[in-house]
Amino acid sequence: MFKANIIIPGIFLIIGFISAYVIFGLEKNNNTPVSSVNNNEKVTELFSSLNPFAEKKENPEFKNPQFSYPVEQNRLDNLEEEISQIKQQLNIIEQTLLSISDTASNVPANPASISRNRLPSILSMRLYNLENLIRGGISSTVAEDIIRRKNSIDLKRLELQDRAKRENYLDTQRYFDELDEINQQDVNLREELGDARYDEYLYAGKQNNRVRVASVMLGSAAEQSGIHKGDIVLSYDNKKMFNWRELKNATTEGQLGEFVSINIIREGEIYSFTVPRGPLGIQLGMTRLAP
Repeated sequence: MFKANIIIPGIFLIIGFISAYVIFGLEKNNNTPVSSVNNNEKVTELFSSLNPFAEKKENPEFKNPQFSYPVEQNRLDNLEEEISQIKQQLNIIEQTLLSISDTASNVPANPASISRNRLPSILSMRLYNLENLIRGGISSTVAEDIIRRKNSIDLKRLELQDRAKRENYLDTQRYFDELDEINQQDVNLREELGDARYDEYLYAGKQNNRVRVASVMLGSAAEQSGIHKGDIVLSYDNKKMFNWRELKNATTEGQLGEFVSINIIREGEIYSFTVPRGPLGIQLGMTRLAP
């Protein structure tokens, strides 16, 4: 009963507003001809404004490219930023997966031999692909020769693994010593092509060829040296860096703490810094840049 006492006056109040709107609208425009169609449109618009389920009409000015362009441009900018963040996250995930694959196997008797006794990585599989080599500008004859020699080494690894498993010395020092001998015969595409040609091959094949700084740890050697997030690493200790693993391995070489140069690109400009050899304290990613 209480609800009815509220709802009924409310309905009459709305009807009163509508009637006043129509009457005063007609009186205001008394001097100009107003068609019944216009009145009906006004009433319809009023009911539509009160009805939350009514179809809303678009403002004609937003159909004008002059007004819609900034909105669309902002959406494109936001989309590009999201794509960039996704790529960065994918690079970090790939980096993490490759790191896990390097250390997931059982530790041999000599832990120092781990770094040189790795099985072919995901990156190696992409590099030593016949179609990728040809797409990168290498002649089919040379590409086929590289792949044939590479496959020969891969077969030797598989044969060693099979033999070691049958003779029960898999993951022993003997196994890793024999694997090390095979790895020393492996094909190194960078050495085969040279740095300049290798760089062109990576870029032409639409593969990442630069190391990008994804983040810098506070208080790290990288921060103290002036390296920023977003910097692209060109070289470390005067040696070009084409992927994050090369940079990671380079920091562990030589004498710990000795100062070496690192060249980076920042907003199109090349900067040179001096850093102590050892952990830089940066999260690494990959990017593609014209040689």
